Amino acid sequence: MIVEELRELIREDYYMINAEETISKLFPLIEKLGKDRAHAILVEENGKILGVVREKDLIRGRVLQNPHETKVRSMLVRTGVIPVSELTVERVARRFVEDMTPFVIVSEDSKYGAIYINDFIKFIKDRFKGIKVRDLMNEEFITVKRFDTVAKALSLMKKNGVDRVIVVDEKGKVIGVLTGKDVIDRVVVPRKRARFGDFSGEKEKSLSIMVESIMSAPPICAKPNDSVSEVIDLMAENRISSIVVERDSIPEGILMKRDILEFLLKSEEKKELSIQFVVQNIAPDEFERDEIIKDIERFMRKYKEFLGETHVYIYLKKQRVHFRGLPLVNAKIKIWSSKGLFIASGESWGIEFAIHVALEKLEREVQKEKELIEEEKLEKAVYEFLE
Repeated sequence: MIVEELRELIREDYYMINAEETISKLFPLIEKLGKDRAHAILVEENGKILGVVREKDLIRGRVLQNPHETKVRSMLVRTGVIPVSELTVERVARRFVEDMTPFVIVSEDSKYGAIYINDFIKFIKDRFKGIKVRDLMNEEFITVKRFDTVAKALSLMKKNGVDRVIVVDEKGKVIGVLTGKDVIDRVVVPRKRARFGDFSGEKEKSLSIMVESIMSAPPICAKPNDSVSEVIDLMAENRISSIVVERDSIPEGILMKRDILEFLLKSEEKKELSIQFVVQNIAPDEFERDEIIKDIERFMRKYKEFLGETHVYIYLKKQRVHFRGLPLVNAKIKIWSSKGLFIASGESWGIEFAIHVALEKLEREVQKEKELIEEEKLEKAVYEFLE
């Protein structure tokens, strides 16, 4: 039954390109992306799907690389392909989380299709009717002031391993959102095109301009007590990947589609400890993966009694700089537990050291929460004794 219902979500509006083509062949798609419904770009070689090119990578590649020499293969994001006969809600959700793409590739009889994330989250929204936004939102978010520079916002994104910031006014009230994609679309790409005469007479923008001038506004917001199912409709209708959670216009958190899918997977899985890797531009080898899992398991044994059933998401992203042969790696560890959501990021040379930095920060967060709960219990016991 589920297979047939999911089959209804499959669409054939996608583009196909060979891995050996240059990315300049994809330029005509840039203007269509965001306007046409079809935006999945599948990469094939010898009739086999290797993966996809994401919109953000395509735009970035146009700006930062030589498009007439750079092969599509270099921008390839390797993804899984789900046979239609094996479709389940859990498998589709896991592909969205692991591949970090706005679509999932499915296959049947050597033919391919795509399930788009907006269609999928609307399909699963009934599962979230009794769940409030406050249960899923991330309370660790970054804010910038409206008059801060774009350069400052980018620096904060890089330092904290995030791809968006909330923009607030002088009173701390939310007025917009700025993403890394906004900067590329509204500053970097126009500068590149202006230099080649595409926008004759247009003044070039620089990273020193104010955040307010290129942020997305007004922001789409929700309240902490809103239903997640209602927020899913807002996300799908407005084609946005995140929503700001506010109370009296003061930001209290941020909720992303990825958070919704992670919560769904957490609900589906019944393991005492579940560890999920999400990688970008870097992939730990078998030894590194085993060592990371051992480090996580050691951490969890220490806090098992406090955290209870736990689901761990490890995000790894490689930066463009190296030191003594090791890449600069940003590691983010997200833990869903019975005590709530814990998140910590770390940056260092190589995967192992980045994970260690993130784990040290994570332990401080968990320990702080544990001490706070113990203090509250002690305080409650004292009051009960005095009554």
